[in-house]
Amino acid sequence: MKPLAIDFVDRRCWQLPLATRARAILIALAVAALLAGGALLWYALHLARELADSAQAITLARQQLVARTPPPLPPLRLAERQVLAINAAVAQLNTPWPALLDGFENVASADIALLQIEPDHRRRLVKGVAEARNHQAMLDYLAALGSSAPFARAMVTKQEVNDKDPNRPLRFTFEALLGDPVAGPTSATAKDGQ
Repeated sequence: MKPLAIDFVDRRCWQLPLATRARAILIALAVAALLAGGALLWYALHLARELADSAQAITLARQQLVARTPPPLPPLRLAERQVLAINAAVAQLNTPWPALLDGFENVASADIALLQIEPDHRRRLVKGVAEARNHQAMLDYLAALGSSAPFARAMVTKQEVNDKDPNRPLRFTFEALLGDPVAGPTSATAKDGQ
């Protein structure tokens, strides 16, 4: 018996002509390109799905945020009388207390007892009640107060002698006009002198 020549490798494949081998390589490259294109298409579709899911999640989150956010309050409507009351309160809060108190401290004397002061922001003045030992002390105090900042002038509105007190002090009510806040008290006295 003769030995059998069994060769499982077909050597003829490698011995094919060049054109046939090139065709086989092109077919293999085409298959690889189709597989790569399919993989890219699948990845693009996967990204598109994720993008759509993200957009839907953002829309849902916005809707929940809008649902949780209270509606804006309607504009506040105030009656004219309420507006005037609020403006009056703000004007009282804007009273220049440090300047007023400094002005009264600058003209304080032993002959005058300041009992009460009350600002009138609408008329830009301060009303006050004080007691003096005599008329001349009262006039000197008002002259000094009228020329002291932040005041433009001061005048007596009422006076009476307290007969019940053994010292018989002169109680007087006065008004001290506030000077122009921009130009100071000298411009108000100059206007009064004209």
